[in-house]
Amino acid sequence: MKKILIGAAIFLTAISGNLPSKKYSSITVIGDSIASGYGLSEYVSGNNYSALDSFGNLLGAESEEYENYAVDGRRSDELLAAFSDKNDPLVRTVSDADNVIISIGGNDFLKPMLDAIKMQALTDTDFFLSILEGDISAGNISEYSNGILQSALTAAREVDVDGTIGNIRRITEKISSLNPDARVILLTVYDPFAGNVLLAAAAEAAEEKLAELNVGIKSLAGGNIFAADIYEVFKGHEAGYTNIARLDIHPSSAGHYKIYETITEILNTPVESRL
Repeated sequence: MKKILIGAAIFLTAISGNLPSKKYSSITVIGDSIASGYGLSEYVSGNNYSALDSFGNLLGAESEEYENYAVDGRRSDELLAAFSDKNDPLVRTVSDADNVIISIGGNDFLKPMLDAIKMQALTDTDFFLSILEGDISAGNISEYSNGILQSALTAAREVDVDGTIGNIRRITEKISSLNPDARVILLTVYDPFAGNVLLAAAAEAAEEKLAELNVGIKSLAGGNIFAADIYEVFKGHEAGYTNIARLDIHPSSAGHYKIYETITEILNTPVESRL
């Protein structure tokens, strides 16, 4: 009898329209490994739904429909090229989504710098021998930092900021042509190197071009396109919001939650208040 009563209660609730509803209708996440959840403890390579604490999956839990077509390592030119293939499922999901969230630009900018820093670290045997011997002096750190600075500067000079901004602009144009009513949210790119003593030189090298990139991203906002300023949200909290302590530029679980909060603030504000 108890099971029958519970079943009847569920049925009456359903037909009365009082079942709990999701906050958002449909959300599609596209872009790079920041959007896939790479670097989180539960993340499984190639499975964007594996890390439940990624910002995308946190949003997905509150959405009636949710798809994540982020690709680890994807650059802005590669994401733009995906829109040229009508058979790419990304084109279909973007065409149908009410909200499209884009994380792109990190691999154009941060990955080349990090790769250069890692290469410098691997070749600087004197510094690592001093670590093993317990001889960590201010002079050693300064010398090591200078080596990183030169590597980071070389990589930063090779970053085509204008090209990256142009790619992102064309991506938003592609989305608008496929789905004029979609709300598009662009994430700015944070600086994971900031606040790290050994990587201070890298942060210095990154700052100028990163500022140019983020100004360019924010300049694209208008109409149905919005900018979520993750750079500002992470500023001063890079050590806790990223995995940079283990030379991983990706957000930590805490960082993903801050991205989620920043995006939901935009989603929860009436559109007319943001135009």
